[in-house]
Amino acid sequence: MPAADVAVAQELYAQHTAVRPLVERIRAVADDLGTTAADLTPVRDLVDRLDTELLPHERAEEEQLLPIVARALGGPDPVGALSRTHAEIEHQIRRLRRALPDPGERPEPEDVVDLRAGLYGLYAVMQLHNAQEEENAFSLMPAGR
Repeated sequence: MPAADVAVAQELYAQHTAVRPLVERIRAVADDLGTTAADLTPVRDLVDRLDTELLPHERAEEEQLLPIVARALGGPDPVGALSRTHAEIEHQIRRLRRALPDPGERPEPEDVVDLRAGLYGLYAVMQLHNAQEEENAFSLMPAGR
């Protein structure tokens, strides 16, 4: 792997590691979400952080890391699955944003159940995606990352 590609991959790996706590926060917020008198402030705060912290990282991986991996692996569409999960992560976050009731509006219990399901779904996609990246992309980096 050329030195420039290694440097980019190392920077993206550092970002990847830095957003892990945010990914774990998705599950924690879902676990804490109750259906009676639900306070959606933690969900709103989380979705804001996903928009401002996670999505820029995922977009950078799509634009910078996947071409590096494709060059390193070669063959037909070596990064298709990773690219697809980037799109799914973005889609899931948009769905969560749309599912949030307006601030001050009291959510119905079924709305809260839907939000919780969306959070758990996003968490599952993130777990799979991060495992794919670590096994298929970041494992190409020289030891010592």
